[in-house]
Amino acid sequence: METRFLIDTPPPTISGNLHIGHIFSYTQADLIASYHQMKGAALLYPFCFDDNGLPTEKLAQGQGIYDQNGIIRFAIDTSEKYSKLFKDIGLCYSPDEYHTISPMAQQMANLSFEDLKKKGLAYKKETEFWWCPKMETSISQSELTEDGRYERSGEKAILKRGEGWFINSMDHLPEIRRMIDKIEWKPEHFKGRLLSWMDGLQWDWSISRERKFGIPIPGEQGMMFDTWFTSSLTPQLAWASRTGEASLECPIFDLRYQSHDIIRTWALFTIIKSLYHNEQIPWKRILITGHALSPTGDKYSKSKGNFTDPYHYINAYGPSGIRFWSIQNAAGTDTLLDEDIMKTAKRLEIKLTNAKRFIDMQRDKGMSGRNEEMEKAWNETAQAIDSHMEAMDWHKAFDALNGFFWDLFCSKFIEQSKKEPATDSLFIIMEGMKPYFWSMLRL
Repeated sequence: METRFLIDTPPPTISGNLHIGHIFSYTQADLIASYHQMKGAALLYPFCFDDNGLPTEKLAQGQGIYDQNGIIRFAIDTSEKYSKLFKDIGLCYSPDEYHTISPMAQQMANLSFEDLKKKGLAYKKETEFWWCPKMETSISQSELTEDGRYERSGEKAILKRGEGWFINSMDHLPEIRRMIDKIEWKPEHFKGRLLSWMDGLQWDWSISRERKFGIPIPGEQGMMFDTWFTSSLTPQLAWASRTGEASLECPIFDLRYQSHDIIRTWALFTIIKSLYHNEQIPWKRILITGHALSPTGDKYSKSKGNFTDPYHYINAYGPSGIRFWSIQNAAGTDTLLDEDIMKTAKRLEIKLTNAKRFIDMQRDKGMSGRNEEMEKAWNETAQAIDSHMEAMDWHKAFDALNGFFWDLFCSKFIEQSKKEPATDSLFIIMEGMKPYFWSMLRL
């Protein structure tokens, strides 16, 4: 039976140029995907793009594009640039793809809406809700910062009264909490952060927005679904990208990865939808990635434009350099951009080439020999690497691999083989290391 590994990929928002922060977090998740692919798993790991939200609308309008079809064409053109960048940094996506504004996504949103209405979980009501005066749209409590500002604009939100559509979440908090607790969180403390935030939850999830672009709410003039309403269906959308069929049913995924600043939106809403539609958790594990910070400690931002073109790093250090930097940092940790670390990958590449050349030279001379101690040391190291990767501690896995290569393989085993040939063992070990170096660094 084929082993599958299902990944709920975060669809990057079409809202501007991608920066090194995106590359940092997407590369860390790709370390896990590449590892399972190396172990023979068939990946569902789709290219995907979030292009039905307010950021996409505002970006297109900045280019003088206001009609729905024009914005969609603009979003698709921009997504092709994203795809090229991800391919150029060596991400191992599967052939599957989806957009959150596609006809399939619109069909899925409508299926979700009808199911929630049928179950009495979606309702229309005149009530108080949060409103962003700058964006002229309602927002959910989950999108507010601690000081009451709308995250996407920085504008102070106000309470307004009117009619809108909501999903009943307040009456089901105990069940939602149980779902959150069933999922393995990496790092664990982010689960506590979400549960703690939920202690202050006071409003149901507002899903209607007063916008001209997006997925229309059936039968509602001038009302669109909140972008999270569709984004919370990404497991179903990912599964549909493989099956070609719109359905709310899908298997439990092995992994979701995402940044820590959207735990209370994307993570929470996906968990709610999975509970309401399928009475199951959406994924077995959720991996929280950190942010890449500028040398001055600022978070890189598409809206601020405070970053260098990512191709500067790709052209200078290649995918291996970027992956070498990303792999040094544990899950969920913010880290400073460090080009000196990226440069180090070249030194490792040269050492690997020289080690292979030495082994090939010995084999060409007909030299042979086995050394059980060498092979045992490698087997133990490989087991440790696998254990760390299964725990998503890629930095520990790389430390084990890198330390073995430099301290034992090169400094001890190769030097020892110059006196007592163990060419066969060196060749076996080198062949064993190769897929790990490829999956981690593309070396």
